[in-house]
Amino acid sequence: MVRFVLCVVAGLGLVGCSSDIYGEAEPYRSDAKAPIKVTIPPNAQYISQQFYHPKRDSGDFHNGLDVKGQLGDPVIAAAPGVVVASYYEPAYGNRIRIDHGVNADGAHVYTKYYHLDQRLVAVGDVVDRGAQIGTMGSTGAFGLANHLHFETHIHAPGRRSLPVDPNLMWVDGVGQVTCFEARRNYRGLSTKMTYPTPCR
Repeated sequence: MVRFVLCVVAGLGLVGCSSDIYGEAEPYRSDAKAPIKVTIPPNAQYISQQFYHPKRDSGDFHNGLDVKGQLGDPVIAAAPGVVVASYYEPAYGNRIRIDHGVNADGAHVYTKYYHLDQRLVAVGDVVDRGAQIGTMGSTGAFGLANHLHFETHIHAPGRRSLPVDPNLMWVDGVGQVTCFEARRNYRGLSTKMTYPTPCR
């Protein structure tokens, strides 16, 4: 959290900040409802803020995780799917939503990508896992510093769509941040996620 705050301050022009950190992830807040032990590969971009829902409802929450990087860094599809939203709005800037189909429980799985500098896909586009869908930026009122805000949602039949911690959704298992590898076989894993930015 401290590094992200410094980067936000840097985004306001007050101090310098490096955004080329790899292989590190900020811990969950101490009052998070369900913290997860996270293992991040050394070649994955820095997670500057974790998913956060408080143990006691305070109205404060963070429905995804933030990946810190440079302006224009590629943002890639975390799983194969169909683009169901691609637009700009004032709070979160350029945003994309992808439908990844139905999981084993019969619920639809979606991902959302916020604060993009550029959107490179349109509604109706079919994307493969790892395909570039946009570039990292700081658009929208909550953009502040260059980063990707990444969310995973599950929409069960007869219920509203609910955000779930992306660290529950990785291909390699809970808390195991999984880099996309072009030669890997992901058959049967279309609703499990790989990292939404390329690992170096």
